[in-house]
Amino acid sequence: MAFWSGEKLIEALETLQLVEPYDPDNVDCSAYTLTMGPEYFISPDHSAHVSEIKKRRLRSFEPFVLGQRANPGEEFVIPPGQFAYLLTEEVVKIPASAMGFISLKFGVKGPGLINVSGFHVDPGYWGRLVFSVYNAGPSEARLQRYQQVFLLWVADLDRVSDRKKSYSGAQNLAISDAMVSKADRPVHSMQQLSEAIEKLTQQVELMKATGYVVGIILPAIVSVAGVIVALWALK
Repeated sequence: MAFWSGEKLIEALETLQLVEPYDPDNVDCSAYTLTMGPEYFISPDHSAHVSEIKKRRLRSFEPFVLGQRANPGEEFVIPPGQFAYLLTEEVVKIPASAMGFISLKFGVKGPGLINVSGFHVDPGYWGRLVFSVYNAGPSEARLQRYQQVFLLWVADLDRVSDRKKSYSGAQNLAISDAMVSKADRPVHSMQQLSEAIEKLTQQVELMKATGYVVGIILPAIVSVAGVIVALWALK
């Protein structure tokens, strides 16, 4: 198995429609850089309303033009501890004689964003790629449409294989409702649990302080009441 060079990637972009739409400038050494596409889905937290649990579309501020790098579009945020589906802008078409390998760019995953969707693309696959990611970092992950987020490498198989994906058209042009339904449960992140514990600790401390004050004032009130009763009895 030999990985394709940058030169072979450029040839495949033009002759095999490896990536559409494509920009030759997105070939980075021996990888092609894919961009954030038109849709995403983020798992809800414990405070989310049911109407908010749905995939979202990102606005485009200008059309894609071959050979021209698109300006970033609408921005979105993946909170710490949350899971997300990310859809590529490009459609990928892997030959039956090769397979793809995928990852996130270091600038994106360095702060804590993890690819949990797997790391390969089957021979014969044709469609957009859906990345499953998890924000394991302490800060929000901010992404924009057309941002360079993903990397694709391609490697030759030892032969053209009949054990390949076969499609009559491009797949995964959108994030499916079936995928969303598997990830629409609230995710309680470590940060949220930490905040909840801190809030409970503050409430316990307040209760302790209240109990301490009551423990001092109540005996005093009882004593004063006892003196008043005693004085009233002497009359």
